[in-house]
Amino acid sequence: MKQHLFLSWLAAFLAGYLALPPTAPAAPVTVPDKNLEAAIRAVLQEPKGGLTDENLNNVYVLEAPGKGIRDLSGLEKCKNLSLLKLPNNQISDLKPLKDLVNLQSLDLAGNQISDVTPLSGLTKLQYLELSNNRVGDVTPLGGLVNLSALYLSNNRILEIAPLGNLTRLSSLYLENNHIKDISPLVKVNRLSLLDLKDNCIKDVSPLAKQTELRMLFLERNKLTDLEPLVAMAKADAAGEKRFAPYLRLYLAGNPLADKTRSEQLAALRSAGVRIED
Repeated sequence: MKQHLFLSWLAAFLAGYLALPPTAPAAPVTVPDKNLEAAIRAVLQEPKGGLTDENLNNVYVLEAPGKGIRDLSGLEKCKNLSLLKLPNNQISDLKPLKDLVNLQSLDLAGNQISDVTPLSGLTKLQYLELSNNRVGDVTPLGGLVNLSALYLSNNRILEIAPLGNLTRLSSLYLENNHIKDISPLVKVNRLSLLDLKDNCIKDVSPLAKQTELRMLFLERNKLTDLEPLVAMAKADAAGEKRFAPYLRLYLAGNPLADKTRSEQLAALRSAGVRIED
């Protein structure tokens, strides 16, 4: 009797299960840029077949330098990306990146980027390379407080006030922009490397508390006086000897005053600073 009841139940269950509509296959993800699609397929080792949300979740690292990529559409599906390296392509629109919140390292050097707003929420970023683009406004980067290395050389930057929030930076590259005021860097006091060459800087007093510096690039600015750096180096040499003996200072191409050349450079060297002029 029990066996009969079980078989009746099983028959009813199978009849109901078989009557269900078949599960639809996962919709394929479209990647319009064929060069980007090829890079993704290479990582997944999927030369053919549809790309799906499921297999795109398995893309953690993507490197495709100089592949002629223009459009990042479809990359928003790679939600687990932690490292993305796409330098020397033809990218201008970063909107597909705005929700890739697991990114820790992003290299977009040598593209055609002017608007970095889509990066504003990527707060896990520790390394960001945007050199050789068209960036003018760095306001969206002000909330990326976990950055330790930021590359913004060869852009169109005038103001760096938002960067004053990035107090974990150890390396900052701002070569060849249009920067005059570096006072926002007063709060960014963990820097070991600071590249400010080819700007319009006259006043280095905001650097007077940068006691972790090892390399300071100031070539081809508008500097005449280095007294703030002299005072900082003298105090260090007389006390902790924390940075002056290890600092390399690059000054070529500045209109240094005669007193600066005759007295201040000598004082810096006496404190242990190595000067390239």
